[in-house]
Amino acid sequence: IDNAITSTISRTIITHGSTQIMVLSMLLFGGQTLFYFALALTIGILFGIYSSVFVAAAIAMWLGIKREDLIKAAPTKTDLNTEDPESGAVV
Repeated sequence: IDNAITSTISRTIITHGSTQIMVLSMLLFGGQTLFYFALALTIGILFGIYSSVFVAAAIAMWLGIKREDLIKAAPTKTDLNTEDPESGAVV
């Protein structure tokens, strides 16, 4: 979980940062019409950063999810139907 959080923090910060720059420009230059909309988006972006980094990892750890639980198992010979001409190759 720690490696996953570390690898996604930079992507999360870059994505939310670029979005926040656009929303802040709406907040500053949008006038009275867009002010409260941009303010709501700013608050939502901040809560989104917090929840994607801290809350999701804590919930996954609380549920006891491990890396092995998320990896798809490879098909076994019993899963393959060799008599079916539509089965094709397993990639």
